[in-house]
Amino acid sequence: MACCAALAEETAPQVAVHLEITDELTGTGLDVSIRRNVAAGTKAVDFMNEVVDMEVRRYPGVGVFVTTLCGVAAPKGTFWALSINGERATTGVSDLTIEEPVHIHWALVTLEEQ
Repeated sequence: MACCAALAEETAPQVAVHLEITDELTGTGLDVSIRRNVAAGTKAVDFMNEVVDMEVRRYPGVGVFVTTLCGVAAPKGTFWALSINGERATTGVSDLTIEEPVHIHWALVTLEEQ
């Protein structure tokens, strides 16, 4: 049966993902742009774990809160803000399933910008 699951995964429709990560606050110059195709149904948090260095805090019943991306930790008074297709996300990355082409953008922002 494992072979059938692997075959289904290989034949799953592919979806384009464009991931961007920017830090314009701390002076790191972090500016990442990654384009990949993933199987439809891939969890965004799994995709992120595969392609970038990411540290999170897990909150039972809520999901994950991203604290560090690409080695840049959010300093006090800032956080990594998630946008999906140009709009501030209303759900966390651990709740996002990639079903169609998507642009995922993370930006380090101040608490006042939320």
